Amino acid sequence: TVGTICFVLNFQTIMAGRLGVHGPAPPGWLMGMYWTNICSALMFLVTFTWMAMHSGARANAGAAYMLTRNVRLPIPTPKMLDEARMTGNEFEKQRVLDVFRIPFIAPAPKDSVEDPESGQRVQTGERRMPRWYHDEVSELRKDEGGAAPSATSNPEHFELYRGLQEEWWCYDVYARIGILFFFSHWLAAISLFSMCHVFTELRCLWPAWTVVGIFSTAHYNILQLDIVAPKEGSRMPPMEKVVPFAPFLAVAGMTIDYSVLDPHPFWQGCIYGLGWLGYIIYFLWALRMFDLASPKFEEERPEVPGQAWTPAEWPLPPAFRNAVYLISAPKRLEPGQTCLLQEMKAAKGEKGKTVPQKRARDVQPAMLPWKLFRGALITTCSMWVLIMF
Repeated sequence: TVGTICFVLNFQTIMAGRLGVHGPAPPGWLMGMYWTNICSALMFLVTFTWMAMHSGARANAGAAYMLTRNVRLPIPTPKMLDEARMTGNEFEKQRVLDVFRIPFIAPAPKDSVEDPESGQRVQTGERRMPRWYHDEVSELRKDEGGAAPSATSNPEHFELYRGLQEEWWCYDVYARIGILFFFSHWLAAISLFSMCHVFTELRCLWPAWTVVGIFSTAHYNILQLDIVAPKEGSRMPPMEKVVPFAPFLAVAGMTIDYSVLDPHPFWQGCIYGLGWLGYIIYFLWALRMFDLASPKFEEERPEVPGQAWTPAEWPLPPAFRNAVYLISAPKRLEPGQTCLLQEMKAAKGEKGKTVPQKRARDVQPAMLPWKLFRGALITTCSMWVLIMF
């Protein structure tokens, strides 16, 4: 839904309301600034929409896996039905003592197993149930059971979910970053679009300044909400505090261009100087976006209730660590807590004493989304270089 609305906003400014159709075209230096921003917005729009759809599809597949493989529905397979079906010759397979045993009167038969070392059968205890019941338990429920919970163990469904989350967390993260970068370029483009409409079609001066002020304020606010500048390791100046106000340079140049001043090389130099300053700011912002979106491994922070937390195995961009909005499974339970599901699985027999604790898959992070997103960022930088030179 969000992607569809964004496509409408983007295409309305590119196609139906494009500049130069309903009135005189703005100067070339301003059109280059506008078209680079609006095309970059479209590129990030397509990128984040695909990543969001891919992330949702993989998450739904992981949910189906958890519900049907770990918490399996009680639907018997044809093999299980064949093994549980009773036929007319089943009495021939029973033991003689089970056939002639009088319930509640005759003593229960002794059960025995074969000793692998001596080869002799050793009694293991009395059987309170018929032999067919024990055979059914051993055949139909041979995969049940689990490791008993301990102070250092993590619930199995936590570990399974963490392993499955490796399939989509990176797509989800860069889809959210792509939404921010789309709106950053779209707000810059719509500021330039509105300014050009006011100047070329309405022939007004001060409305252009006010409309640019509104969009620039919105641009500044969304960047400050999502971006948390890292304290160290940054290679670029904080252009997110400067780029929202770049359209004011363009509106100042257009004010001089559409003023009643006499044409003079000095005023022409001022206009081109303001235009070049705007191009440089947008190019530095493109480099800054690459720096902000670059993933980095960091030390794992302690889990705090009510605070965002992600495992150290995820190389997240530090500037967006607080805007990930992913529910990552914890690696340990809180003191005094236990997993009731694991206790019930371990209580089904002696098998739980020997079953190892299930852990999440030890795999390398799937960084294909970052490689795709990096290509979009490099393309943005290349477009600014092309339009300037």
